[in-house]
Amino acid sequence: MDKKILIVHPYDKSTSFLDRIKNHLQTEFSEDIHCFNVKPNEASHKQCLSAINNFSTKGLVLFMGHGKSNCLYGAKGDFYGSLENELVKTENPEKYFYEDNYINERNLSIFEGKRVISLSCNSNGKIGRKAVECGAKVFLGFGDLPTSVGELEEQGEESKSGVSLARIEQALKTEINDIVKKSVRIGIEKNYSFLELVHLISFISNQKISHYLVNQKKVSERKIIANYIYSFKKGIKIYGNKYEKLIN
Repeated sequence: MDKKILIVHPYDKSTSFLDRIKNHLQTEFSEDIHCFNVKPNEASHKQCLSAINNFSTKGLVLFMGHGKSNCLYGAKGDFYGSLENELVKTENPEKYFYEDNYINERNLSIFEGKRVISLSCNSNGKIGRKAVECGAKVFLGFGDLPTSVGELEEQGEESKSGVSLARIEQALKTEINDIVKKSVRIGIEKNYSFLELVHLISFISNQKISHYLVNQKKVSERKIIANYIYSFKKGIKIYGNKYEKLIN
């Protein structure tokens, strides 16, 4: 594969908002990007692992999806977790498919020699450290990214009067998309290192925080939104060589 950027995006309707990042980068770097949209079936997951493993060590792997500190998730069918309809499951098993332990210590060697950005929850933990131990040149991970009403409820936000969780959810999805797509685009255009990329993400995040606190005083959730953006930028961690360029 001679592309410079490999975007990996496992299907999950809860992360479809990340399509805006993918579409933006594909528009800006159409000749240099290969996007692997992982479908909710075993074959697609195996094909994706092979694509990552065979990807150029001179390029950038951008993983976008769910995760936790010790693994990255795969695709999730639309009906997973609902009452199973045996007829539908037999005719269309993808609807009930879910891989929640996709990339982990058993197969992290696929990142050997690679530069990796993982836009997924808690990828700033063990998964990043282990990826570098398994040969990744550099791994950039993020902290907790609450981007759904359910996740905001888990953070205790529903108990605050006058707060719209839907408004917070939409704001965080919008701002995370904007921060990441701008930062990665500029970082690639200017041949930034991973450390420079983090500084840029922090700078743009600070602009967003200031905008909410100074210019959005009629938005009752502005401080909550600003706090989450602050947590977003502070949760970033680089494992490996932070001076590696995004693309060689």
